[in-house]
Amino acid sequence: MNKLITILLLFLCGTSSQNGFAQKKSPNILWLVVEDLSPYFSFYGNPYTNTPTLDELAAESIVFTNAFSNGAQCSPARSTLISGIYAPMLATDWHREARAVPEQFYFPKYLQEAGYYCTNSSKRDYNASNPPQGIWNDSSNKASYVDRPDKEQPFFAVFNYGGTHTKRIATRNVEGRSPRRTDPARVELPPYLPDEAWIRDDLAWHYDAVTEMDAWVKSKLEELEASGEADNTIVFFYSDHGGCLPRAKAFVYETGTQIPLVVHFPKKLKRLAGVKTPSRDDRLVGFIDFAPTLFNLIGMEAPGFMMGQAFLGRKQPQPKSRLFLYRANQEQSFIPSRAWTDGRYRLIWNFNTAYPNGARQSYQWQMPSYQAWDRAHLEGKTDGIENRFWEPMTALEFYDTDQDPYEVNNLVNDPAQRERVSQMLKELMDFMIDNKDLGLYPWSMRHREDATPFYESVRLSGQDVASVIRAAALASIAGPADLPALEDLLNNTDPAIQYWAARGVLQMLEKGMITQIPGGILRIFGDEAANTELRLACAEVMVKHGNDRDALYYIVDQVEADYYIAYATLQNLGASAKPAASRLIQLLDKEGLKHFHIRSALINTGHLDYKGIYPAGGE
Repeated sequence: MNKLITILLLFLCGTSSQNGFAQKKSPNILWLVVEDLSPYFSFYGNPYTNTPTLDELAAESIVFTNAFSNGAQCSPARSTLISGIYAPMLATDWHREARAVPEQFYFPKYLQEAGYYCTNSSKRDYNASNPPQGIWNDSSNKASYVDRPDKEQPFFAVFNYGGTHTKRIATRNVEGRSPRRTDPARVELPPYLPDEAWIRDDLAWHYDAVTEMDAWVKSKLEELEASGEADNTIVFFYSDHGGCLPRAKAFVYETGTQIPLVVHFPKKLKRLAGVKTPSRDDRLVGFIDFAPTLFNLIGMEAPGFMMGQAFLGRKQPQPKSRLFLYRANQEQSFIPSRAWTDGRYRLIWNFNTAYPNGARQSYQWQMPSYQAWDRAHLEGKTDGIENRFWEPMTALEFYDTDQDPYEVNNLVNDPAQRERVSQMLKELMDFMIDNKDLGLYPWSMRHREDATPFYESVRLSGQDVASVIRAAALASIAGPADLPALEDLLNNTDPAIQYWAARGVLQMLEKGMITQIPGGILRIFGDEAANTELRLACAEVMVKHGNDRDALYYIVDQVEADYYIAYATLQNLGASAKPAASRLIQLLDKEGLKHFHIRSALINTGHLDYKGIYPAGGE
């Protein structure tokens, strides 16, 4: 009898595997992540790349047409991915400025607790100074689900491809690029760019990288098939933010934040999708939603701190109507922007409106296209649309991206859009205040060296984040009638609020709206105990107001001391730095300084030809 029962149980186990038992196994999740790519694929309407593997995958998958990275640069975007929290709320929005993050804000550890084997190969770049040990079972160049000890264990695996990264294009000139696949003469340029040979070459070379990347995707899909796990694995293909074209990566426009997103469900897992597959899906989704979606797909509740919502799986909320986008800096230049989009209309709020979008930075300017555009502007060869990038930013931009995909026609003052602009502006401001956006704290005021995460310290201390946000908002749009209000803010005891008051004064000076500056600027600059970044902001106002030598030499002193923010202050003085040119030339021989920004300043003063921005063999 016992023998018969054993035989019967074996028979039932054998047949249940074929009739549904195996389908109850937790699904695997595979993320194929490429770097620095907008949706440059034929299935998104781009005719310049050849990606047969991805084309085939897309035809059998869900293709998302309104997917965004939230952050416009690698580390802030990836901070949002790994945590499920918008990077500005963690103060991890300052690109490549790692800081402490609460250790519970790393979602793979929750997957491990649920029995998943988690691997990452291998880029992390979470902008965190203290990631806890054990986020991944393996995070290395060789990390792979294939090597997990228990082959029956479900996996979450991430593979990153760097061949499309900016570094491919950051070659300073276009010599030696081969083999060629895309003819630079054929590519279509956005209307905000001048038609320069180096710009065409960069875009064509970028498209070539997309074509080459397709082979990597093919190898990963073949590896999955060979592992025997393809029929139980949900595959995500996406980019970490927008592409490498000038005014793309690092900017909150469509070109900088829209990403390709393809999600493939094998036949037996289609029941988990919660939406039709294959299909084209125009719902609004962002990196903020990826972790909640992953939890939903495997049947887990997402941790309560996560700020996004699932867009796949059996239990989905109503599609979101708005998405939050952001950037903090161009290297040392603090030029925070926020965007609020419904997928068609995009409101952009720029806060440091004394500076242009085109604040030079040493890495991206190694792209020949940036140099070509910069030089054409300096030589007077650019027109109105092409010039905007180099002029002090307007506070508010508003675009209909259906009609204007390259966002060149600012509708913020269009009477037909007045109600929509007003509503979205209120929504954005409320969202930033309600969620404690820490990204408007200047670099030195974010407690970056503290072991306690800034996210936690502002809550423990009851810090008035809302007042900092409101000060930045006023600074961005201030006119002469706001001078008394800015003077009051200069008398505040919070240096972050004082900083924004100084920025408001500076942007009015830059735009010719005022001829006198508040006394609070002079008082703060004269206070040697005041925060250095705040004193630099006041010194910048004083130099712009009347070529104040003491203020100018203070800025140069801070450059010589290698104070991080001082380089941006110096560079953005423009021709006003001219009296310090001889000293700046001497600093080019001093080791340990960031010579790119000193050279940039000397180009602005007319003491260095533009071709010297990257000397042969120099940094």
